[in-house]
Amino acid sequence: MRTMPAGRRPLTPSARLGTLLRRTGWTLLGIGVLLAGFVVYELFVTSFFAGRAQAGLTEDLNARIAAAEVQTVAYEAGSLDLIAVPVGMADDVPAPADEEVAAALESSLGRAAVQAVAAPAGTAEPPEGSIVEEPAVPEGDALGRIEIPSIGLDWTVVEGVETADLRRGAGHMPDTAMPGQPGNAVISGHRTTYGAPFHDLGDTGEGDLITVTTATGSHVYQIVERRVVAPTETWVTGQWEGSWLTLTTCHPKYSARQRLVVVARLVGGPNAVTLGAGA
Repeated sequence: MRTMPAGRRPLTPSARLGTLLRRTGWTLLGIGVLLAGFVVYELFVTSFFAGRAQAGLTEDLNARIAAAEVQTVAYEAGSLDLIAVPVGMADDVPAPADEEVAAALESSLGRAAVQAVAAPAGTAEPPEGSIVEEPAVPEGDALGRIEIPSIGLDWTVVEGVETADLRRGAGHMPDTAMPGQPGNAVISGHRTTYGAPFHDLGDTGEGDLITVTTATGSHVYQIVERRVVAPTETWVTGQWEGSWLTLTTCHPKYSARQRLVVVARLVGGPNAVTLGAGA
């Protein structure tokens, strides 16, 4: 038979309840601290590292643009294995005025980070029926710079969409067209972590202009479509006739349940006459 040690009294039901509540409270407090730390890491610490990575990528981009061997090649519609543009795409969005496109090019080319190396290619048009193209970019290297003035977006883009790539900024999907080239250039980016380059992508609207600067110059796109789709809808990476840009990110914010997709058509830049909306 067990006996109580001398001097100790059995706990009353209310005392046992109090002990249980205190232990539960401390446990919940510990969980709350862990969750708060996780949120701080995801929203702020990852953004700090992305910002540091962006500084290095911008330097790498300038060096790559300066050293890239850009060439002019003949191009004929139908010469590549491209598919028809999805039905209804861009049908209701009028092309921007020439002045708007010129202003977008001037704004992009005037930025100090790309002015010296991108202006010559960005202002020169290839002969009729030709386009300018650049060598493929190795995965993990800086590819270009994307700007969307309507939402204040300005990021250096890396080649690749692996986890390590997207931790450094927006990433260009390999095996899709290069920006400004025939087909559909697809760029993905985080919406809430690692700098959240596409945090405000949902605030864009049809008609907004996007500029992507690469070794071949600055290419201006006009947004013509914005959709929320399931992650399984792979049509968004299709390689369409003409020259297109598709931006993808998670939707809604703080969830990967769906994808927000923004589609834009080429309206300005060195290859616009041959590949753009007016071609």
